[in-house]
Amino acid sequence: MDYKIEKPIRLNGKSPHDGLYSWFIEEMDQATKQLGPNYIPWSWNFHFEARDLMVVRALEKKDDKPAEVRQHIRGRLFPEMKDRRAAATFSFFGTNRTIESFTLNIVRTTGDREDIHVTGAMAFEYEWDFESLMQSDSVEIEISLTAEKYDTLAEFIADGRSKAVVTLGLVDGFYSQWSPSIRTNDIKILSSLQDQKVKIDAGNDIAPPVLGKAGEFVLRLMMDRDDGQLSDTTSDEDTETVVQRATVQAPTSPIELGQLEKKLSQLAMPLWITVGLLTINLFLR
Repeated sequence: MDYKIEKPIRLNGKSPHDGLYSWFIEEMDQATKQLGPNYIPWSWNFHFEARDLMVVRALEKKDDKPAEVRQHIRGRLFPEMKDRRAAATFSFFGTNRTIESFTLNIVRTTGDREDIHVTGAMAFEYEWDFESLMQSDSVEIEISLTAEKYDTLAEFIADGRSKAVVTLGLVDGFYSQWSPSIRTNDIKILSSLQDQKVKIDAGNDIAPPVLGKAGEFVLRLMMDRDDGQLSDTTSDEDTETVVQRATVQAPTSPIELGQLEKKLSQLAMPLWITVGLLTINLFLR
């Protein structure tokens, strides 16, 4: 695959600040001169707005096999930009392109295992029906839920809660320059050492994290008010009643979502105030 990489990338095991970090990733020019800052793993949280959430169902029938009904929850994610302190741009190492395609995919598992997985693909050119086309940079967050929890979430989305706020944290493969703050406005993504042609000096046994695992995922579902704004302002007491926070340590600990609908139906709230708020917290080692 011919990925669109504009700059060489190198893993440098000689940190100029050993007390802060022992290695870093750098982008180079063609003369192997460092172009930007020293990038190190970044594990703090990022916020996205989720739009166009929908439950996608499909009927599949092949040959003489029984027909199968498959489904998943799909949506688009947009990095937070309203709060300048929390806003960040994302790009793959070796490129100057801002990633504009973030997607959320929530699937229904057949067992008890729940998981968060983050994948990314750099832009590449391909041919389709004798036409040359370009696939843009993209990142996808996939969440696996047990059948009961997936069905509960799908019911809320089918009921009209099609917008949400997503918090994502502890993501392997996210890098930024060192800072004493918990915020950054520049994230570089390492999805594959091979695809991004990362140069590693001989004898260097450092294994930099690449996209795959994420330790935290929070989804807050909301409904639109009649004026087009999201209903997300509740009193502290209402928030404590509606928001159900649960922690899981994969793969055995479940998320308690089964009683959310009952709690929401019993909650009395004034007009123009949030009619639904769903929070999922997943913490994975």
